[in-house]
Amino acid sequence: MPAVRVEPWVYGLILGVCVGGGVVLVGSIQYGLSAPLLLLGLILLVVFGGLGLVSALVNRRTRVD
Repeated sequence: MPAVRVEPWVYGLILGVCVGGGVVLVGSIQYGLSAPLLLLGLILLVVFGGLGLVSALVNRRTRVD
């Protein structure tokens, strides 16, 4: 079976889902589920996904030595 190549931004999304989901889960246990808490989880997902996408773009640029 050939190895599957995973793009770096996918790792950013996975990290965003884990961190955002953890924040929403812990916050909802402590304070109850609310719209600002869900919005914070969504923002964390977008930020970490964006960081992964930026790292993919930076990694693709040619090196000038």
